[in-house]
Amino acid sequence: MKSPFSKKTMPIRYKAFSFNFRKEAFTIKYHYFLCEQTGEEFTDEHLDEININQVYNQYREKYGVPFPQEIAAIREKYSVSASRMSEILGLGANTYRLYESGDMPSVANGRLILSIDNTQAFIEQVEASAHLLAEKDRQRLIAHARKVKERENEDFWNQLFEEKIFADQKPSQYNGYRIPDTAKIAQVISFFAQQGIDLYKTKLNKLLFYADFLMYKRSAYSITGITYKAIPYGPVPAEYDKLYIKLSDDGEINMETIQFDNGHYGDKIISRVKVLELLSNDEKEILAEVTKTFKNSNTQHVVEISHEEPAWIDNQNDRKLISYQDYAFDLKAL
Repeated sequence: MKSPFSKKTMPIRYKAFSFNFRKEAFTIKYHYFLCEQTGEEFTDEHLDEININQVYNQYREKYGVPFPQEIAAIREKYSVSASRMSEILGLGANTYRLYESGDMPSVANGRLILSIDNTQAFIEQVEASAHLLAEKDRQRLIAHARKVKERENEDFWNQLFEEKIFADQKPSQYNGYRIPDTAKIAQVISFFAQQGIDLYKTKLNKLLFYADFLMYKRSAYSITGITYKAIPYGPVPAEYDKLYIKLSDDGEINMETIQFDNGHYGDKIISRVKVLELLSNDEKEILAEVTKTFKNSNTQHVVEISHEEPAWIDNQNDRKLISYQDYAFDLKAL
């Protein structure tokens, strides 16, 4: 953004700032432009969005209010429209749709929505709304909910394995306030593969880190919901070996052991995914920027670059999990 006074381009800055929301103060990294000529601070629509997202993230995490992604996922698993879900829960006609679009529910409404993630609780809400529903609709909704429960029971071991992969199943500062999504991770890997990058495990771990943390830097949300930790080779998905085994078992990737000319071995990830429908245009732009930065860098160079990141420096001694909120805005390589 250019200063309206000096007409010079102003870099983005940030500072600690206490922001009041619903009569409570939340400390965020307030993003702004500074005109060096006048000392005046400015924001634009993009920076305003980053700032308010930080506030909303902290509020939702503190009070257990579901995130838009969770709100949409709960509705979609029952194959119900947003307006019908509002009706079932006794909300205003467009309320559920607004919550999915980012409006902040009250704590009470948020917990009500979370409660119906349990199929029996959803059935009870349907029964309580029987006077508003045609009998045929009531029976269909209940029958579908029971089928959802059956699928969840059948998928128990898969869910248990995912809990071992992802330290945070719910949105938090350690997964970039996103629900972990293996299908989306597979598409991110496919994007890199389609750009002609040889995806050896160590390098891929860094590409995923930079993609997620750059997205958070630009939006206050990650792409994949992966939790990262610091190890000697740099920041990596906290359970990357289990993650790649899961993706391989699901048929999303193949893993090959390659012997190099020096006699050493490396694990190469080969994507089997072709379609990228889960990635938004903004996410693809982030991935393209990461690709441009690292495509021609060998694994050792990418590791060395990652060792310059405060996210790694501050956490590597104890192999700690890395907070997106604490470190994404300080990303150095991008």
